[in-house]
Amino acid sequence: MAGTVSGFYGKYQTTLDTKGRFALPAKLRSVAGPGKKPLASGDMILTSGLEGCLSLYPQAEWDEIKTRLSTLSFTRKDYRYFSRRFYSAAGTVSLDSSGRILIPSHLVHEARLKKDLLVIGVNRWIEIWDPDRYDYYLQQFAGSYEEVAERLFTGNGQQSE
Repeated sequence: MAGTVSGFYGKYQTTLDTKGRFALPAKLRSVAGPGKKPLASGDMILTSGLEGCLSLYPQAEWDEIKTRLSTLSFTRKDYRYFSRRFYSAAGTVSLDSSGRILIPSHLVHEARLKKDLLVIGVNRWIEIWDPDRYDYYLQQFAGSYEEVAERLFTGNGQQSE
């Protein structure tokens, strides 16, 4: 995909303030897109992620996801369910002058976020986690990092994208 975003990586600890804002780490704010403009400088989309996190998408990546989802048939029950959950939770966010993002209260509740947050770069998007929930998620896959890597990189567990 020509417009595919890439370049978000790393794990960062930050905090959620009493108004529901968190500072997006500077290294994630500075990731540049194809036009050399920082991806986080414009509007981004924040929505429910998978496995209990929130997902923050630059506009270009969000547009790719919308295009891909629009190719699926609305007659599929799983498509309708996913679309309702995914799109209804979504909202446009942007950085304030201090590099903070306001997380809507329904998303704070859904991801069970408290004061401490973990923000991770996942190449094409950013995830926001409760640190304990992230640790629990990782424990579910303990010992399988190498096995998953082998399947993904050798094609022995191919999934259609």
